[in-house]
Amino acid sequence: MTVAVAFKSTRPADVAAYLAARETEVAEFHARTDAFKEELGGKELFGTAFFDGGWAVRGFHTANSFEEFPAGWRRESRFNAVPAKRTPEGKEAAATLATLRLPGNKYPGATEVFYADGFMIIPRMAKVGDDYYLTLSKPLAAENNNTPDPEFWEPVKLSAYHAALEASGEAVTS
Repeated sequence: MTVAVAFKSTRPADVAAYLAARETEVAEFHARTDAFKEELGGKELFGTAFFDGGWAVRGFHTANSFEEFPAGWRRESRFNAVPAKRTPEGKEAAATLATLRLPGNKYPGATEVFYADGFMIIPRMAKVGDDYYLTLSKPLAAENNNTPDPEFWEPVKLSAYHAALEASGEAVTS
């Protein structure tokens, strides 16, 4: 990913706590989806992935186009099934799917999206050594509330960010 702007965390403990909580949230989401897959007999789930790291389950894949569905499910396409919301079983299945959502990343001191010359920019997090960096792919537009909170993030030159990457030998992004 191209990095145009980088910010270094001034409160790495808060960022680390958020990332640990996020890891737990993702694990709980996977546990819920795995349990739902078991209820469906091990069917593969499909859904919508969002740019900010969120995910929403929409239904399940079928093995072939002739497969019978459980009560409350209908064919959306040749190999996909979604809740049939006109039936009581379908309403129940839709309510279950509504719980199978993973919210997107909400990094401390940063909005979910930033704006840059007509673009919406999703921030990314990089752990470099013991430091955390918030990276953006385009320079920010000069608008109100369009910068990370200075209490959490300080702007750094790209040369300093890349020097830290090289010095660490590896960078983990999320």
